Amino acid sequence: MFGIQDTLGRGPALKEKSLGAEMDSVRSWVRNVGVVDANVAAQSGVALSRAHFEKQPPSNLRKSNFFHFVLALYDRQGQPVEIERTAFVDFVENDKEQGNEKTNNGTH
Repeated sequence: MFGIQDTLGRGPALKEKSLGAEMDSVRSWVRNVGVVDANVAAQSGVALSRAHFEKQPPSNLRKSNFFHFVLALYDRQGQPVEIERTAFVDFVENDKEQGNEKTNNGTH
């Protein structure tokens, strides 16, 4: 659908190779395509007003090969926003954090 899935490895071969170069394409897509200009969002009414964890990530997140959490997103009217597809991009490292915002193992 978005063209990104075609560049990512699938199945058993995924464990055998590095994801560095492949994840760069995902990161650039998330930064460029997934962002709506604030002025456009204000005029069109497209905006998220609230987000919270319904299920927190585990405390040993970085030691896990698999982790699960539930993030609820809501629009300006308080209605839930449904996301069709997501992709894990990266952890937030201490040197990348803005201010002294507390994170749960690199997730906000």
